[in-house]
Amino acid sequence: MRRIDDDALTLHFEVALAAAEPSLMGELQQGDRFRRSAAVSALAYHLADRMRCFDIAFDEGQGGRAEQPSLFPDDLQPIG
Repeated sequence: MRRIDDDALTLHFEVALAAAEPSLMGELQQGDRFRRSAAVSALAYHLADRMRCFDIAFDEGQGGRAEQPSLFPDDLQPIG
């Protein structure tokens, strides 16, 4: 599976946060926890919307699921 480069993702998030509406960022500092929670949800939606430009997919060989890596790949016999 391809991974998104950490530097590219960080830069993308920085731009997304810098371009967010000032009112959205200001709501994060509210004393009322319900308004803060709503602001966090709105910010998460904003970041998720910005993530749509990335193509995130599983490798075809995995059947849509990532396998759990094994610490001992040579020893996969049943315990018994």
